[in-house]
Amino acid sequence: LFIFFLLNQRQQSKYNLSSDRIFVNNSESIERIVINNSTGDTLELIRTDTTWMMPEADTLIMKQRQFDQLFERLIGGKYDMMVSRNQEKWSKFGVTDSLGKSIRLFDENDQLLAHYIFGNKGQDYSHNYVRNYHEQEVYRTAENVFYMLNTSPTYWGKNPPEEQLENEETTIDTTSSISPL
Repeated sequence: LFIFFLLNQRQQSKYNLSSDRIFVNNSESIERIVINNSTGDTLELIRTDTTWMMPEADTLIMKQRQFDQLFERLIGGKYDMMVSRNQEKWSKFGVTDSLGKSIRLFDENDQLLAHYIFGNKGQDYSHNYVRNYHEQEVYRTAENVFYMLNTSPTYWGKNPPEEQLENEETTIDTTSSISPL
């Protein structure tokens, strides 16, 4: 009976997913990120040393929280099940070029590490769908990460605070129109 159990476990392990992480490489190797949405808007993020910047909006101060969430929840995120291997169903899940949002991750030599398309079709707002661009399988994400694929520069950065004028002088009015009685 024990031998039968071991054989059964071995057979069942064939059906388990080898990885439930979306991005299986080391996220430290990512030096450039390109995000595209279905309307054709593109945003590029580039890492220099330990900071990220946007070439299109280099005056903005990057919002660290957005990058932390991107790396923790999307790049470091997980999927919980495969939903299809059928290319004809890609549009049902929104993981086509024309319906989804894509993210491409590059290393320091500008080599493509990964290319994913995320879809947000259906009634389930707590999950999304993801497909590796070069593969057939569509997976359901463990949580909603679709909104993080934002191509608006102000999602990733904010305007710097207005600087005080260096020569600004404050004048104090020492004269008063009210006289004590």
